[in-house]
Amino acid sequence: MKRVVITGTGLVTCLGQDVEKVWSAVLKGESGVRVHPEFADVDGLRVRIAAPVLDFEPQKIPRKFRRSMSKMAMFAASAAQDAFDQAKFPMETLSSGRVGIVAGSTTGSPEAMREFFAEFVQHHSIRQVSSTMFLRVMSHTVPAHLALVFGITGPVHSPSCACAVSNQAIGIALDMIRSGRVDAVLCGGADEISVLGIATFDVVNAACRGYEDDPGARPAPFESSRDGVVIGEGASMLVLESLEHAQARGATILAEVLGYGESCDASHMSSPEATGMQAAMERALRDAQRSPQEIDYVCAHATGTQVGDATEAEATWRVFGEAVPVSSLKGHFGHTLAACGGLEAVLCVLAMRDGWVPATRNLRETDVAPVQLPREPMRRQLNNIVSNNFAFGGINASLVLGRAPRDFEGGTGATGE
Repeated sequence: MKRVVITGTGLVTCLGQDVEKVWSAVLKGESGVRVHPEFADVDGLRVRIAAPVLDFEPQKIPRKFRRSMSKMAMFAASAAQDAFDQAKFPMETLSSGRVGIVAGSTTGSPEAMREFFAEFVQHHSIRQVSSTMFLRVMSHTVPAHLALVFGITGPVHSPSCACAVSNQAIGIALDMIRSGRVDAVLCGGADEISVLGIATFDVVNAACRGYEDDPGARPAPFESSRDGVVIGEGASMLVLESLEHAQARGATILAEVLGYGESCDASHMSSPEATGMQAAMERALRDAQRSPQEIDYVCAHATGTQVGDATEAEATWRVFGEAVPVSSLKGHFGHTLAACGGLEAVLCVLAMRDGWVPATRNLRETDVAPVQLPREPMRRQLNNIVSNNFAFGGINASLVLGRAPRDFEGGTGATGE
């Protein structure tokens, strides 16, 4: 099968929209979590903090596309443009049928849903519903708009398994390119902050409450005092290509996608199982033809919940023991839902390039299985990384990423220590 490499990345996050600046902010330990006073106006909602994207300029997207786009679709288009730019991708080939899209979101735009149902429920009318409403509500709104904006005529797929979306997108893209169906795939995920999304975690007692005086103190993955998820928003996009396609056009190779594994607990809708998480990681390692001993870092899903983090630590310990450093990036960005896997994959690429294991923000004391949890960024040569995402419904998705391959002519491999 064909080898698959990453040649472009793009992000829209609470810590900025420039990939290098976002990575710098992570290594400095910065947080994008802020107080949302308007949450107090929602009866019964006990959440007061979130991690919003600031200073986003939708005007960068042509108005003819923007009219039917939700906020998260615009986030995705912006991140995608940056990914194509970094890849120096030949844009004239996007309509060749040999470039695909795999991207998604947890649902269609929650804000668009709110607008529609507010009109219908309050007035039993659709008179004020705009003609573009469904185009923002539909579950494949993100990839459909990406195809429209960039003129991509190849296959379009839209995973919608919430927190696992981006990892699933990368895994599906990996299979599409390996099989030779396409030469390249734009993949990732996007989501937007909404009261409905936050309420989902609040009503199942998985959301962090309070912290108006110190919003950056949460979430706290793996911390013994952890008390729930903080919702974020944004988008993450990656350009994946076959190695031969990237080589032929002299592209800079950022990293290689070595393997992908997935599983389903099939036991509970919201309470995870270590066995399922373990299976996804082991399947990813087999697919990548890597042993646990060859993995240099595990980028954890860990969102800051009592049960979820403990279960994940147990599963990770079963596979890797105590030798491999493990950290979560959720303390910086909150939980960006469909965007989180791609966001973490992008930062894993930079971690390999620069030789840094990022620390888990807000971690002081822990009560989970004895995995290695660095409290500060750690210098380490990183050749192989496992990145995990685990979603409601027991959906588990694991990636294995490797340093840029050196055994080809043309293009430039990423450098590290």
